[in-house]
Amino acid sequence: MQRKSWSKFDPWLLASALALVSCGLIVLRSATMLADQPVSRQLITQAIFAGCGVVAMFVMASFDYRIVGALAPALYVVTLGLLGYVLVAGKVIYGAQRWIALGPLSFQPSELAKVTVIICLARFLASREDEGRSLTAVLGSLALVAVPAALVYRQPDLGTALVLFAIWFGMLFVAGAPLKWLGAALAGPLGAFPLIWRAMHDYMRRRLTIFLSPERDPFGEGYNVIQARISVGSGGPWGKGLGNGTQTQLNFLKVQHSDFIFAVLAEELGFMGAAVLFVLFGALFWRCIKAAQRSRDAFGRLLAAGTVSMVLFQLFVNVGMNIGLGPVTGIPLPFISAGGSSLLAIFTCLGMLQSVLLHAQARRYDTKPSVSVPASLRIRRERFPLRWVVGRVGRSVAARRPAHPRR
Repeated sequence: MQRKSWSKFDPWLLASALALVSCGLIVLRSATMLADQPVSRQLITQAIFAGCGVVAMFVMASFDYRIVGALAPALYVVTLGLLGYVLVAGKVIYGAQRWIALGPLSFQPSELAKVTVIICLARFLASREDEGRSLTAVLGSLALVAVPAALVYRQPDLGTALVLFAIWFGMLFVAGAPLKWLGAALAGPLGAFPLIWRAMHDYMRRRLTIFLSPERDPFGEGYNVIQARISVGSGGPWGKGLGNGTQTQLNFLKVQHSDFIFAVLAEELGFMGAAVLFVLFGALFWRCIKAAQRSRDAFGRLLAAGTVSMVLFQLFVNVGMNIGLGPVTGIPLPFISAGGSSLLAIFTCLGMLQSVLLHAQARRYDTKPSVSVPASLRIRRERFPLRWVVGRVGRSVAARRPAHPRR
């Protein structure tokens, strides 16, 4: 295997992720706190998954990220199998069949689908770097995403399906796809909206109509939208203090530990608390972009692009639905909302970026075949381009040859 240098490990990437998790645990404690139960089950579970996520990050960092790329086809098949199993025998919560029960815990395969799509798209686009601007490559990558997205939509989970397409769009942009194809990808759903509207589930259509006018059903579908706006607006510049938010502590705000946790943060920590949160996310994105810049191949850069696209889209949509700029989609706020599967997925992606950094100074692979080499072969031996080997031998021979003085 390639030698890795742990001195290249990015402590700021880890620190920004840990700061976001810590912020999430603090807000989650306030959102789930009861008079006789200051430490809730959701808080303990989230803390355990956060610790597991950090371990997963170091485990992923210890492996060459190209090995993960070589395993992409098998990972894709396993993910589709899990998504299919959920539709048949998954655990139903709040009317949605999205989870696989693992004893007292539940696992959400759609979160694994996010990681799988990032890896598979990165391999697909990196192996076609020369033809990445063609319509064939765009349509091929779209088909790669459409299959898991369709299975996720059937659960039903429109929010996660949209996240998968956001990952696809962001990675295509970084891969250099022409703007005309990217524009068509955005305009296509708008033009086909009447057909999409008819294919939507009833609850999805209600959420869109309630977003436009929540006052039409203030005690039903529009209740949480209205209460979230009140929570955010009442926080003011500095907030009411942790544990002192009236909307949160008096349970006017529902689903406050997951979908509407940003409203809890804005009410109790105010505008400044929200600003600190955005600064921490900015620091995380900055370190992800630095990892992409240090990558020696397209595969590593695309892994970073997929990670940033996933987290950025979830951040934008969740905050938007909390302040009334978007419909309720059920997309969690990364690092902050309760959800162990989401935490593990994000830390796994960050671990792959750390692997890119750790192996950035390793001996260079031949770029194109690097993600196509079988994983077993990659683990057993190194692969070098012939031109690099010949050049290395030639320099060694020249160094040993005695110098001849000029006559």
